[in-house]
Amino acid sequence: MVGKLTGFAGVTGAIAAKGLPLGPVLLVAAMALMAVGSALVISGWKARLGAVLLLLFLVPTTLLFHGDVADKMERIQLFKNLAIMGGLLLVADQDSRA
Repeated sequence: MVGKLTGFAGVTGAIAAKGLPLGPVLLVAAMALMAVGSALVISGWKARLGAVLLLLFLVPTTLLFHGDVADKMERIQLFKNLAIMGGLLLVADQDSRA
């Protein structure tokens, strides 16, 4: 998230390069989802909601920006994000059983 803040213009440019409108608005929304979702998961309070918020950010981001499996670095990012999604699904499921 720090990289998104310090490189705001570059990240909005990457969003625009994918053909998405309102890059700055989407980036601010993504940062809000990440901040609130992370805080909820880390604190353990409303962890299920936090996991869902993080998934709402992570799923479309992964599909839009890391779908080129021919590119080694994008493939690494894809698998990293899939692993994180798996962990978030465990958090969401565990919290629902509590």
